Amino acid sequence: MKNLFEGAISCKAILEAKNRKCHVLYVDRNKRTKDFSYIIHLAKKENCEVKFLERSEIDEMATGKSHGGMLLECSDRTFNTLNQPIQGYIAYLDGLEDPYNLGSICRTLYASGASALILPKRSWKEAEPVILRASAGAYEKLDIYFIEKEEDLIYYLTSHNIPLYCAHRKDAKGIYDMKYPDTFCLAIGGALRGLSSVITKNSTQNVVIEYGREYRNALDSASAVAVFSFEILRQKKESQG
Repeated sequence: MKNLFEGAISCKAILEAKNRKCHVLYVDRNKRTKDFSYIIHLAKKENCEVKFLERSEIDEMATGKSHGGMLLECSDRTFNTLNQPIQGYIAYLDGLEDPYNLGSICRTLYASGASALILPKRSWKEAEPVILRASAGAYEKLDIYFIEKEEDLIYYLTSHNIPLYCAHRKDAKGIYDMKYPDTFCLAIGGALRGLSSVITKNSTQNVVIEYGREYRNALDSASAVAVFSFEILRQKKESQG
């Protein structure tokens, strides 16, 4: 199945990540920048055909107006199977419905140095152009795994002796009191329904984000991921001296 992605950031991320077969790169023949030259170089290196077109022709092919003079036609993305042990910070997110939120979360996880994102299995294919742009290309570069059911995640973590920490208030430690090991999985649920009992009953330790005032409402998923991820990064950098 062929897909069409728009914009230099998305095209570059796809070509750099090498998770898809790239067929044709369409480029505005009158636009020349260092970034365009680099992307064209990547395409040729991957044996992807490069076609130079008039801007009006690219406008006709694109669905939006912010393509900036570049489109990439490529195959579906390939995702790895969750079986081999992953080292580092692994995030499990449940309750995601909005592609913009997923894109924002991928951007945060990738920027903060997370090793992987695990999600309940569903098709995001139709929303991938939105996710890729919202993530500034991070969606394509971040290792992402899908699970059929929550028990599969528990089995995987148990099999590889990976501790599970849950963003859950019951018997929780404060985020700044928690010390994370080199490899672990952090589970975060949606702001409305949180995490299921299947996940929380297998928690090694629950962790809660401490607020600066009395406020009983949960943060949205993207905000919670950002708070956790950069505290994890801070601790990692501190331990490294």
